[in-house]
Amino acid sequence: MRIFMLIQLLYRSWLQSPLRCHRLVYLLTIGLAWLFLSISQPVIAQANRGSITGKVLDSSGAVVPGCRVVLTNLKTGVQSETFTNDAGLYTFPNAPVGSYKAAFSMNGFKIEERVDIIISVARITPLDVVLEAGQITDRVTVIADSSLLKEGNPLLATTIQGQIIKDLPLSFSGGRQIESFAYALAPAVEGNSWTSYIAGTPAFSKEVLIDGLSATSQIQGNVLESSPTIESIQEFNVQTSGMSAEYGHTSGGVFNFALATGTNNYHGSAYYYARNEALNANTWMNNWQLSQNPGDQRYKRARDRQSVYGASAGGPVIIPGLYNGKNNTFIFCAFEHFRQQRLQRGPMNRTVPVPEFLGGDFSSLLTSTEVGRDVLERPVYAGQIFDPQTLRLVNAEWVSDPFPDNIIPSHRMSVVSGKIIDIYRSNYQPMIPGLLTNNSAGPQY
Repeated sequence: MRIFMLIQLLYRSWLQSPLRCHRLVYLLTIGLAWLFLSISQPVIAQANRGSITGKVLDSSGAVVPGCRVVLTNLKTGVQSETFTNDAGLYTFPNAPVGSYKAAFSMNGFKIEERVDIIISVARITPLDVVLEAGQITDRVTVIADSSLLKEGNPLLATTIQGQIIKDLPLSFSGGRQIESFAYALAPAVEGNSWTSYIAGTPAFSKEVLIDGLSATSQIQGNVLESSPTIESIQEFNVQTSGMSAEYGHTSGGVFNFALATGTNNYHGSAYYYARNEALNANTWMNNWQLSQNPGDQRYKRARDRQSVYGASAGGPVIIPGLYNGKNNTFIFCAFEHFRQQRLQRGPMNRTVPVPEFLGGDFSSLLTSTEVGRDVLERPVYAGQIFDPQTLRLVNAEWVSDPFPDNIIPSHRMSVVSGKIIDIYRSNYQPMIPGLLTNNSAGPQY
């Protein structure tokens, strides 16, 4: 992601450069940036990976130094190799999330294999092995049960697998958002994609990482605009406490997205969800309005059309006759598009001026309820409007005269006010005549 953004920025600058020599410099800069970032990519992406570590012993309990350990990703076939040290310890730091096989081999011992080892985001998976004496051609295979593997760090987190979410019948109002599940499933996490609170920390204090890169562009912790499509997510990890030092730049928790990658098998998906008012019932308020105004087309079922569609595809990079990328080079892409047209009327909880108010006639507000007397001993009534031009000081107290009959003369209204009044007359008429308050409704989202 960072590579793409940097190259895009440099490319635009290159196009705007008037001198060819400058363009050559930009080309060289792009090449060096690509080389540097490609080399440093494992350092950048630490935060979206996991680790596996352990100790290798023989049947007597003695450590086995120099044991060869090979870790193989079961989906991509990519292998990593290391050897145990003098204390019999080994580690694979920063391994991409996924399912793995670990093979332990040493002269004089049978090959020991552990299959279906799950590596998750930001987690350290301990795996200790006891080698049996025998020929190296012999093999012992054990299917690992990830539920029995204890954590190697104090991290408190909830992991949500992308495939599980994809198989659920999701509501797509506003777009499919995997982070919504964090507030329903993760302990000590509450709120929504705009405002969230993790373990009592303030709002807008969490960090959001997508493949190890911060997704915060303006507001800390806001993921509403940068949430990746569900089809592209392999794993979603919500870290609430006990994070390691690499996450120390956040005062709240961490939402950590690990994106899917291509594998040795071509795979993909396509989907389409739709919603249309033809399948909806009318609202209670519209039905009531139709009972008062039969046949009024304004109160028919409002337009409510939503759709979300997309696709994903991935696999090895293969160029027939030139390159076979199995076990080495992969590609994955995903696309999602959400559209919405909603013209549904909400509840009658809004107030707009009645036509008389727009003409300056506020007599309907004037009541006979006396709320006090002014300094001239004149009664003051509830709803009474006073003329600011008559404001004066009498006996060290301010006093003004009311508008006769609570009507403001039209010549007292400014030209600017008249323009605003015209807008109200043409666009904001009361929906329920006779009511001074709660006489209108806005759109419902």
